Amino acid sequence: MTASHIERLRLRHRPDDLFDLVSDVRAYPHFIPLITAMRVTRDHVKDGVGTLDAEARVRFRFVRERFATRVTLDRTKRQIDVDYISGPFQTLANQWRFHELSDGSTLVDFWIKYHFGNPILQMLVDTNRNRAIRFLIDRFDIEAKRRYETVGEPDYALEPDLARIAPAGR
Repeated sequence: MTASHIERLRLRHRPDDLFDLVSDVRAYPHFIPLITAMRVTRDHVKDGVGTLDAEARVRFRFVRERFATRVTLDRTKRQIDVDYISGPFQTLANQWRFHELSDGSTLVDFWIKYHFGNPILQMLVDTNRNRAIRFLIDRFDIEAKRRYETVGEPDYALEPDLARIAPAGR
């Protein structure tokens, strides 16, 4: 069964900085421990716009897998779309959207849809889905804090912005 998840959160970094961080797929093994290797096999990106194909090797507990995705980047719209090419999934797609808030910080919309071909892997991921997605986003936040300046108000009222910004997802 295909599962999907939407995560919306505010990060106190500029949207262009967060776009640059997420689009820097080659660096993932340096700050996401689950990703043991990353190889870009095709790169048609210029000035943050275009597509690249990447192959990731991941390890989680006793599971080791490799999968390839096509990453479509649009820096002008601050959007990243990821589509499945090959690996252990039947379906894999995700989206990142980076919306600038009035204090300069970012509303991050993250959406993922996946379905493993192996029902045991599907059960393992479904059981740990919320924790795994939170771990992934936390790794990006930690790396953003290392790389970039913190901006925005600590106690920013996000609710009015949530009503005007549509979430990611297909």
